[in-house]
Amino acid sequence: MRTGLWLLLALSAAMTGCSTLWPAVVRPAPDEPVFHASLFAGGSGTEAALCSLSTIGPEVNLVIHPPESTAGAIPLEQACARGVSDFDAQHGRIAQMVSIATASGPELGYLFRPPAAEGIVVAFSGMGMPAGGWVSERFAEAATRRGLIAFAPIRDEAARPIYFDPLREARRAIDAAQQIGAACHVTAPHNIGFVGISLGGLEALLANREALQQGLATRVAALDPVLDVEKVTANLDSYWHSFPVDTMQAFFRRILSGRYGEWPTPSFHDVMNRTRSHPEALTDLSRDVPSTWLCSAPRNAYAIFLSEEDPVLGESQREFAQSCGVPIWPACAPGHTPLACRPELFEEMIGAVHAADGAAPPQGIKCPRSLSP
Repeated sequence: MRTGLWLLLALSAAMTGCSTLWPAVVRPAPDEPVFHASLFAGGSGTEAALCSLSTIGPEVNLVIHPPESTAGAIPLEQACARGVSDFDAQHGRIAQMVSIATASGPELGYLFRPPAAEGIVVAFSGMGMPAGGWVSERFAEAATRRGLIAFAPIRDEAARPIYFDPLREARRAIDAAQQIGAACHVTAPHNIGFVGISLGGLEALLANREALQQGLATRVAALDPVLDVEKVTANLDSYWHSFPVDTMQAFFRRILSGRYGEWPTPSFHDVMNRTRSHPEALTDLSRDVPSTWLCSAPRNAYAIFLSEEDPVLGESQREFAQSCGVPIWPACAPGHTPLACRPELFEEMIGAVHAADGAAPPQGIKCPRSLSP
């Protein structure tokens, strides 16, 4: 993975310096997108891969190594009893790993809290991404400015071979959020919202569905979420696409091998089929994937953010999202969950969850000018 990332950066630098032959990859103007499409590898641009990898950023090595230890977790009540420093209150970036007992099993996660909280945001991470990493910190910073606690659940990745259980993750998170509201004396403990990216976007969507069924008035904002498992695995398991798609497919296979010990790496179709057959899994993929229920969900409780192109999940499930009728918010950047290329997304997603007028996209959002070469 290091070789691939350095190759991308070296190519970017080379093409920037040879602008007579290639369009610049990195745009210098502050009011333009970070990356610019370049004619490369059969005409495909590099910006989607660069934005995707940049979002993982400093945690790139954590994503492809075994999950980090959770031995430092403390009980929720102990964390809530601790004071909050001025730095915590201002930036929302210092988190405490907590352990919470729920009806669906123990929940571990990172708690970011202001001195006085009026609600809670649960932030689900992408596959392999550390729950306490920079993405969760930025969501927490945006939440803190609105007087909200942020809680970033740690996905259960202990099983070998690995299998994913999004419904269990969703139910644990709902239970944990309600306990956080009580233990940390949140003034509006039922003011709960969910944000999530990629696989975490699927978990966030399920959490919102389950919370609404419990009678809670929750909302969710998901960036490039998994909406249709079959469409996503078909894209990840296919070959010979554009340069950014092939690059991201290789990186996700590296997650399977480096983080979960899957070698030789199985197909993503086979990995997700483990959820169908695992005796302890709560998730029923024929019933719980959003493509089976999202189109009939309450419109004002869901906001789907879509990047301009997604080299990981593919285009077919994006077409489904656009035809479904739920509010679609433009991410205004290419790549899978391109948070590094457009940091405004953190504020926009938190705002979509806690907007007083529901989750309808504001009319004023205008994307930067086209990224095409």
